[in-house]
Amino acid sequence: MFEIKKMLQVIAYLLSLNNGKMNFLKLMKELYLIDRESIAERDTSISGDVYFSLPHGPVLSATKNLLDDLKLGKTDRHNPLNDFLDAEKSNRYNNIYDIVLKKVPEYDLLSEKDKEYIEKISKQFKDYSPKKIKEYTHELPEWTDPNGSNIKIRFQDIMRALGKSEDEILTAKQEYEQIINLSRYIGV
Repeated sequence: MFEIKKMLQVIAYLLSLNNGKMNFLKLMKELYLIDRESIAERDTSISGDVYFSLPHGPVLSATKNLLDDLKLGKTDRHNPLNDFLDAEKSNRYNNIYDIVLKKVPEYDLLSEKDKEYIEKISKQFKDYSPKKIKEYTHELPEWTDPNGSNIKIRFQDIMRALGKSEDEILTAKQEYEQIINLSRYIGV
């Protein structure tokens, strides 16, 4: 289940590992790869977001929309990212944005395992340019070239690409549905 505050903490933690600033495209790819790493090991995502294949590779849909609003200068009092993050035009490229950490949030919604995945992906792709990480994500089996549009990447598509069995996929789906039902029951 997607939670804006948790996603803010994931983004802020990743930015803090990268001197407080990252290219938008690279940030989006690393966020996807962090979720993918969690799915590979725990059969669940950190973000709870929905995935899409876009021309530049796979993305977390709701997260991309929130960050796009930052780039466009849209302020929404319901978007907590506005207090902690900013978007600025890159010095290196025209019409390319960097996402900048303005203020460090609490990391109370991130588990130690969540932080471990964020640190692992940050370290693994530290020296990748935005173009190189985009090319890397184009090689992932779950990504499909949408030919200028978008194509949904289902959770089970990612699990299959990671070599998970149909039983593991079914169990993960049932656990997710239980979480959704419980959150509705307790009013989260």
